[in-house]
Amino acid sequence: MKALVVVCDGLADRPVKSLGGKTPLEAASTPNLDRLASRGITGIVDPVAPGIRAGSDTSHLAILGYDPCEVYTGRGPFEAAGMGIELHRGDIAWRCNFATVDENLIVMDRRAGRIEDTSRLIEALRDIRLPGVEVELASLAYRCALVFRGEGLSHRVGDTDPHTTGVKVHPAEPLEDTPEARRTARLLEEFTTRAYEILKDHEVNRERRRKNLPPANYLLTRGAGVVPDLESFHSRYGMTGACIATTAIIRGIARLAGMRVLRAEREYTARAKQALAALEEVDFLLMNIKEADEAGHDHSPEKKVEVIEAIDEMMAEFLEFVRDNYLVVMSDHTTPCSVGDHTGDVVPVLIAGPEVRTDTVVAFGERACAGGGLGRIRGLDLMPILLDLLNKTEKFGA
Repeated sequence: MKALVVVCDGLADRPVKSLGGKTPLEAASTPNLDRLASRGITGIVDPVAPGIRAGSDTSHLAILGYDPCEVYTGRGPFEAAGMGIELHRGDIAWRCNFATVDENLIVMDRRAGRIEDTSRLIEALRDIRLPGVEVELASLAYRCALVFRGEGLSHRVGDTDPHTTGVKVHPAEPLEDTPEARRTARLLEEFTTRAYEILKDHEVNRERRRKNLPPANYLLTRGAGVVPDLESFHSRYGMTGACIATTAIIRGIARLAGMRVLRAEREYTARAKQALAALEEVDFLLMNIKEADEAGHDHSPEKKVEVIEAIDEMMAEFLEFVRDNYLVVMSDHTTPCSVGDHTGDVVPVLIAGPEVRTDTVVAFGERACAGGGLGRIRGLDLMPILLDLLNKTEKFGA
């Protein structure tokens, strides 16, 4: 038997007035998800713990059975790994944005007009040398990852990204009074200052100014973290694992857990077929679908309904799969359209497969799943439940 976990990023929501008091998931037409719910067992999940506003990184760690309270140091390492940087123990990594600042370092655009190609800018920044530190960089459009490798470094450094516009870039400051944190902050400040000097007059940005586009003239850093020491997925569970995701952070988590990472097909049904083909070769596959979360961040319940209905159409590909294998469908956190960010609300989950004890729930939704047979569980409970269904657990006691 194989296991497929489909995480619909930010799928869960709160009741929306314009949808008649329904959530987007409740308002959407979801015959395939409802069919899977009726053939499975459902419940609600606290991704990390009740009331905790989980990030996609911490929630996915929990879903895979890694306690984020023990292994999470920051988002940077997962972004870096997801962008293809080969990380080593002790590396310090940041997630970054190419941004637009004025001559006073006031942030005008945190994403530099969502610039699509930053490869030439990255090449120019690779010329920066810092004393006693090896620097690695990678980018995907306006997003970037920065890694410092060397002795005497610390991830306890604050963000230079002010997370808003109209204010000045924050200086790199240590978050604790240690030589390592002070040194890392100094090095980061030197790097971002020299990066600005290179970027502001770079040919790419001169061309963008000629086209009246915002220049990508600053690198904002945030989410510093030291590379976590994750036990490999195979060692932990005795199963081979793979991941299909479009976002770097999810790919990075999987890569650091030793899972095979596949480049995701863009179209949902093609991605479902890709997952089923991959499961011919591996025991477990994690698939992340991002777009519902983006609709929540954009305060667009109508768009979220459209995304959910497209996801539901894809789910038809898995109706045969669950005859002999196990499928989990869930959200990793709630992203209400009214809030535009993650909240600590519970999320719905369904598990379908050959020997599931079905419950009476016949619809996949936040309120419907609250009455399901799984009850209310934590994200960390998912893998033990799934392993038990797969008959891969050891008995506790005589």
